[in-house]
Amino acid sequence: MADIENCQCDRIISLGDLVEGGDYNEEVVRFIRDNNITSLRGNHDESNDLELSKDIQTFLKTLPEEIIESDIIYTHISPRTKKVSLWDEIEAWNVFDETPYRLAFVGHLHIPLIFGEKCEEACTSTCHQIQYGKPFQLDETDRYIISVGAIGYSRDNINKLRYVIYNKLENSVEFRAVEGEQV
Repeated sequence: MADIENCQCDRIISLGDLVEGGDYNEEVVRFIRDNNITSLRGNHDESNDLELSKDIQTFLKTLPEEIIESDIIYTHISPRTKKVSLWDEIEAWNVFDETPYRLAFVGHLHIPLIFGEKCEEACTSTCHQIQYGKPFQLDETDRYIISVGAIGYSRDNINKLRYVIYNKLENSVEFRAVEGEQV
C-alpha cells in the first residue's frame, strides 16, 4: 500500500481471490472492505472450504464478477462468456475475437502477461515482454489483455509483491514489484 501511495494512484481495483492465498483470509477481506477498495469476486471467493465469519461470507457474495467502464473490462478469469484461463496467445485471440473491449484487465493466473491483438499470424495474438518498473506504452490502435499477476502467491518464482498501474492519461501500464511479506 505504501508503494501505491508513493506512486500517487487515484484508485485501486482488486481482481479477486481475496481468500485462500495465505493464512490471513478474514484480515485481507476486512482490509479490502474497510478501506473501500473496489474488488471483484474471484473463483476462490465464490467457492472455498474456509470457515469464514458470516459478515465476510456475505461481503464476498456481494462482489461483482466484472466491472465495465466504456471500452475497459476488469474481470477475474476472462471476459469471454466461457471462462477459460488466459495462458497463451491463442486463448488471448479468442478473447479479442469474442469481446469488444480495448483493454481487459484479468487476475486469476498469478502470472503477469500482456497480450496485444495485433499479430502477424492468423488466429493468435502477440505476447509482449514485461519489464518491472518501466511503463509499457499502449498503442491506441491495438487492443490489450493485461494479466496483472498477484500481489502474493506468485506462480512464476518472483517473490515480490506485485501489482499494475494503469495510467489513462499516459495510455500506459506499469508492472510493479516491491519487497514485502507475502502472506
